[in-house]
Amino acid sequence: MRPVLRMLPVVLTHRRLFVETVVWNVVAQVTVLVIALWLAATVGRAVAGEPPALGPTTAGLAALCLVAAGAAWREAWVSHDLAYRLIGVLRGRVFDTLRRALPTRIRHRHSGDLTTTVVTDIETLEWLYAHTVSQTLGAGLVLGISAAASAAISPLLLLVWVPLLVVGVTVPLTTARRARGDGDALAAGTAQLRAQVLDTVRGLRELAGADALDTQLANVSERTRALGRLQVREASRLGAERGIGDLLLAATALGALGVALLDRGAVAPGDVPLALTVAVAGLGPAAQIADLLRNAGTLRAAAARITEVLDLQPAVGTDTRAEEHRPDRPPAATESGLVLDAVSFSYDDARPVLDRLSLHVRPGEVVALTGPSGAGKTTAARLVLRLWDPDSGAVRVDGTDVRDLSDQALRALVAVVPQSSPLLRGTVGTNIVLGDPDASAEAVGRAARDAGLLRPDVGLPRGLDTPVGEHGHGLSGGQRARVAIARALLRDPRVLVLDEATASLDHEADAALMELLATSPSRATLVVAHRRATVEAAHRVVRLDRVNDAAGRFS
Repeated sequence: MRPVLRMLPVVLTHRRLFVETVVWNVVAQVTVLVIALWLAATVGRAVAGEPPALGPTTAGLAALCLVAAGAAWREAWVSHDLAYRLIGVLRGRVFDTLRRALPTRIRHRHSGDLTTTVVTDIETLEWLYAHTVSQTLGAGLVLGISAAASAAISPLLLLVWVPLLVVGVTVPLTTARRARGDGDALAAGTAQLRAQVLDTVRGLRELAGADALDTQLANVSERTRALGRLQVREASRLGAERGIGDLLLAATALGALGVALLDRGAVAPGDVPLALTVAVAGLGPAAQIADLLRNAGTLRAAAARITEVLDLQPAVGTDTRAEEHRPDRPPAATESGLVLDAVSFSYDDARPVLDRLSLHVRPGEVVALTGPSGAGKTTAARLVLRLWDPDSGAVRVDGTDVRDLSDQALRALVAVVPQSSPLLRGTVGTNIVLGDPDASAEAVGRAARDAGLLRPDVGLPRGLDTPVGEHGHGLSGGQRARVAIARALLRDPRVLVLDEATASLDHEADAALMELLATSPSRATLVVAHRRATVEAAHRVVRLDRVNDAAGRFS
């Protein structure tokens, strides 16, 4: 359970809510126990011929019922508030880790696996921290009260239900290894099924066109059946353990009745209902503790998957002190434009992709970066955005090393548009405004016009209100490219990098966009391209070859 315990500090981010949840849960459980004991004692006195005072008894029980109901309501309110806050904290940390680990560190993680972690696993742990922990602490207090009451009535009662309590808690422990295995298998199976479903939905047209849809659906069905078999096995184990718990509860009630009948000297007839209630109440907390142990395998698997993501190493170096003192605003320009100064880089200590590449793109200049596939063009573009750090050399924007800029400052200075930019469900306008959520409507319209989105021949009669489906569904490749470029232009970056971003545009639209980019006197533009017309529209061309040396040196 080490991964589960390791995640406990997350609760400390909202310790007040956690403590309040525990307090209200304890109040609710203890009050319910007191009500049960009071009722049992009242019935016992009535059986013994001692009629209780109905007025005070009724008033007292009614007051306790109000307290129990109020505490339960407040506990539910606070625990759900805590739950959603913890979900936000955990998902925020996971997404922050993934952002820093991109793009190399998660290549072994499937999208379905990550989706399961972000959704299912986090919600599993949220339930543990926000609900189960407080209930278990309350159950422990109820257990202590039951033990004290049992000893006060007859020590023999402890001999009845305490051994059965031990058995009830031991059963989940004996199946812990199988529970861990089932939890791991269910988590992995769920992730694989989710991934396969996502792949199928995304590739419906391609699969149908290749006459492979039926085969893929059959694979999904088979994986669904396999996951169902795992769930049935898990449910069978849990059902058997709960059945044992019910048998123990019945045995406890019979044992307490036997004590009352055999030990007449210690247990008066009027105390028999109280003895039964105390004994049965003692196993109630045991059931809650057993449930926690029963689900230990699933909890451990969920926590392990989350910690595996949180342990991902960042793709770029971090320095806590440097991060704290990095400027949030762009520094004054001393060396204007974009500079790659003797940059070398390799993946996983393999053969260098870039070897001492030097390049200077000045403000107002459009430079085309060309070369064969694998020469390092896209790598150079990603180094500019600091998705990686170079092995040697430096990348500078307006005279400042990108390693000395905060993420906020760097992204205010640099915008990179890849060949395939993700679009979200919404409209063309809402996708553009992602570049700058605070931008005015006029700025959004200007960026859309500059990217050519509002031209009649682009095919968007509704303009910025054109609906966009998931993954840009409903837009052509060229339209998606224009939206991505408009999103970048909205930020008015000092450095703009287009990594094959215009490949989906026709020649006329490509030429018009290149002409527009060349008119900005303050922006340095680096265009990674193969198309001849794009290259010819640039002010200067730098070619990379496979030996990772630039045809144009620092100039």
